Amino acid sequence: MEQRCEVCESFRPRGDLGPTRGLLEVTFGERRVLLCRAHAGIARNSEVQSFEELRALYAESDGKRSFIGRRAQSGAPTGKPRTAGRRANDLAR
Repeated sequence: MEQRCEVCESFRPRGDLGPTRGLLEVTFGERRVLLCRAHAGIARNSEVQSFEELRALYAESDGKRSFIGRRAQSGAPTGKPRTAGRRANDLAR
């Protein structure tokens, strides 16, 4: 699965992603956000300090939705499993 900028993905889910478009991983607490250099630069220039500020920066102008999801993208590595399993014997595996 090809990794994409979370903001770009919201605008163009099937849009172009050239090899020259570098991606940066920005961390806010335990939440990691994958941004292209352009969107990471906008966040840096806007002096974003928290995940909530980042979501507000990339929110729709006439709505309450943000182009940055509350949860990490499914393909984004978090370093730990999502759950231990649904059944008691799943832990033994």
